[in-house]
Amino acid sequence: MQASYSLVVEREPDPHDLAFLEERMAEAAVAAIAVGDEEEFAIVFREDGRVVAGTSGTIWGGCCQVHVVWVDDALRRRGAGRMLMAETEAEARRRGCRLIMGITYDVLIGDFYDRQGYRTVGAIEDCPAGTTTRWYCKDL
Repeated sequence: MQASYSLVVEREPDPHDLAFLEERMAEAAVAAIAVGDEEEFAIVFREDGRVVAGTSGTIWGGCCQVHVVWVDDALRRRGAGRMLMAETEAEARRRGCRLIMGITYDVLIGDFYDRQGYRTVGAIEDCPAGTTTRWYCKDL
């Protein structure tokens, strides 16, 4: 029996489908590079049980990739971001990472990563319009 395929543009994709795609991509990368499984982590500040700041990322093959750094407006400019990144770096070291990397947008972060000792390894100007997408890393 022959399969019937259809190509569909989904403007509001199911979150489960997005998670499925990300999981398959991660599995394919792990299999291709053969350096062990990807490990997720999160580091959060909580107030009365709710998250008010945090980081999340993955560790894989001796590298830590930061996916999210977020600090509630009420905590900004009070050292929460710096503390989160210091603990993220410490966790990466504990898990044997040699470097930490991520992607961000200048409009959101300014020179935050520069002040933490990160270096820009790639940038695309005016993408999205009005800001720069920047890849950064730091040797641990």
